[in-house]
Amino acid sequence: MEVLTLLEITAVLWVTYLVVTWWLERGRLSQLTDKTVLITGCDTGFGNLLAKRLDQLGLRVFAGCLTEAGVAELRQSCSERLQPIRMDVSSSDSVQDAFRVVKEAVGSKGLWGLVNNAGIFGVLGTITWATLEDHQAVLNVNLLGMIDVTKTFLPLLKKSRGRVVNVASTAGRVAIPYCGPYCVSKYGVEAFSDCLRRAMRCFGVKVHIIEPGFFRTEMNNTENNLSRLDQSWQRQSLETKTEYGEEFIQAIKDAIVAAEGRFIQDPVVVVDAMEHALCATHPRSRYVIGWDARLIAVPMSWLPTDLGDLVLRFTPVSAMMPTPACCNNRQ
Repeated sequence: MEVLTLLEITAVLWVTYLVVTWWLERGRLSQLTDKTVLITGCDTGFGNLLAKRLDQLGLRVFAGCLTEAGVAELRQSCSERLQPIRMDVSSSDSVQDAFRVVKEAVGSKGLWGLVNNAGIFGVLGTITWATLEDHQAVLNVNLLGMIDVTKTFLPLLKKSRGRVVNVASTAGRVAIPYCGPYCVSKYGVEAFSDCLRRAMRCFGVKVHIIEPGFFRTEMNNTENNLSRLDQSWQRQSLETKTEYGEEFIQAIKDAIVAAEGRFIQDPVVVVDAMEHALCATHPRSRYVIGWDARLIAVPMSWLPTDLGDLVLRFTPVSAMMPTPACCNNRQ
């Protein structure tokens, strides 16, 4: 009877928490037109969609683009209120140039929101194929670039007691061997964001983490992924190719093609979460987005390590992790 009573109390508390959270999260900030947001990585994908969404809502947006083509596209498709700027987050000089532009524009009001969205996937293939330079290239954008941008713009965010929105990934919870450098960078994003959130609370600056699963963006484009995999495979030594075998690489290609229609989701829900983090009166500290994130990645991240490794072998991701030829020969 005591156990049943404890379960009933726990259920009531949990339902109460969900109802209160749902109610609080419905609130929206007023005077959005007075707020300014900087978004990195706006050439394509989440950043591009978010820039357009916030522009429609009336916010002043600085959209950081790596390419001139990205700048031109946003100028044509958005209002004059949105200002696209060239910005390479892996270059401190470029980040400083963007800071001067934004600082001059916002003045004493400060910057309301910073969305660290810029990211690259890097090489594909098992972690042992990735070189130190491969890891450095991804870290320079996904993690070190994010840290540089955040530290540079933090004084402007403190002025407005604003918000930082960092795009992590379910790859920051569950490491997948075929995209090692990307996972390493996203684990770092999670740690940096948690540290920053706790350090900035006394300054009134809120930090929010976006954790998407697999979504339909340029980063997950099937042709691009196949090309990355081919490039990684072709540069391997003859010994490595013999060790893994042609069937190994073909199995990963088949899994990438098969995933295109079954596992890639609409990116609009990720943009909804980003908008909520910036515009809600009571945003969440962490947004886990996508059925794969909620049903696979998060539960797996809670499991004991050995059990998590075992479960991973029976998820859809396991198709991306075939057995090398040399291991098959030993069985």
